[in-house]
Amino acid sequence: MRITLCTFVFIFVSFLSFGQKFYVEPTEKGYEVPVIEKMRYENYILTETKAESDYTVQCLLDGHYNAWKLGSMFKGYIRINDSKTDKEVARTKEVGKSPSLYNGFQAGPKIMQVISDKHLLPILRKLSADRAQKVGFQQ
Repeated sequence: MRITLCTFVFIFVSFLSFGQKFYVEPTEKGYEVPVIEKMRYENYILTETKAESDYTVQCLLDGHYNAWKLGSMFKGYIRINDSKTDKEVARTKEVGKSPSLYNGFQAGPKIMQVISDKHLLPILRKLSADRAQKVGFQQ
């Protein structure tokens, strides 16, 4: 009986310590939607406000459209900050895409889709592993 109780308590405490909460900052044009969908699909806990979260996810884009220049690139990445200290704890690789008629001259949604599909999950898993080591548990 004690072993069962101790096992249950250990699992419950472990579950709470790894249950990180994320807040995805909204962007002007809704580029964060693919990131939110991917995180929900992978069962990450998302909050409505930054104050409730452990980490803040920022979807950042850089670039501008030049009508006279073909192949002008937009670049983007996701930065994850600690919500309490506002210090950067992780960053994805930078991905570049060109605006085209196919994507409505909006490269942002495609950039965030590629980042969320290829680069976001390894970063989130690394955050979980780092937090587990801080607490003293190993996954």
